[in-house]
Amino acid sequence: MQKYKAFTLWFLFIVVANLVFLSWHTEYRMVSKPLIMGSLIGFYIAHVTKQSPLFILALIFALLGDVFLMFDGETFFMIGLGCFMVMQILYTTLFLKDRSSDLKMNIIKSLPVVFLAGTMIFLLWESLGAMRIPVAVYTMAIAAMVISGVIRRQNIKWYIPVIAGVVLFMISDAGIAINKFAAPFSGADYFIMSTYMVAQYLIVRGIVEKELSQG
Repeated sequence: MQKYKAFTLWFLFIVVANLVFLSWHTEYRMVSKPLIMGSLIGFYIAHVTKQSPLFILALIFALLGDVFLMFDGETFFMIGLGCFMVMQILYTTLFLKDRSSDLKMNIIKSLPVVFLAGTMIFLLWESLGAMRIPVAVYTMAIAAMVISGVIRRQNIKWYIPVIAGVVLFMISDAGIAINKFAAPFSGADYFIMSTYMVAQYLIVRGIVEKELSQG
């Protein structure tokens, strides 16, 4: 983390601010929450010369998702999740460009993700009601993103942190699903936001490290 100490400290400030404003001066979230992806977009553009339009687009959709999920109502919730699903598809597309050629190992690495995603859908199915199909499709998009991150070539710089990022993203979204559709739990907002913010930092930082290592 020493390499980009200034940005890491700035992002840590954003993380703390978002967690504080979940229950204190909540009106300030209108500023602090967009700063999550806004700052990561700026970080990527500032450090990567040969930028990927797809990756920037993915980050923009994540920013839009953050904004829509700040508003109450099922419509905003669905639009926000739609933005994140587009982001996941774009992340998946980019990760697959760096996939390993070892098909057998790729399948082995993918199986736990498929199992966990399937288990989540199975456990929530009865409580989802009319949201069954949307949640199932969204869960498959998350699983695809995680798998595409896991099966990348292991010699890529920041390979492990990116895996941690996509897994944390899956955990964060699982928290949303459980809290909304099954069993609301204490501290859910803090758990969901903290895992989400760390996930996005690790993914974006990992892509920056990879691009810089490849010149």
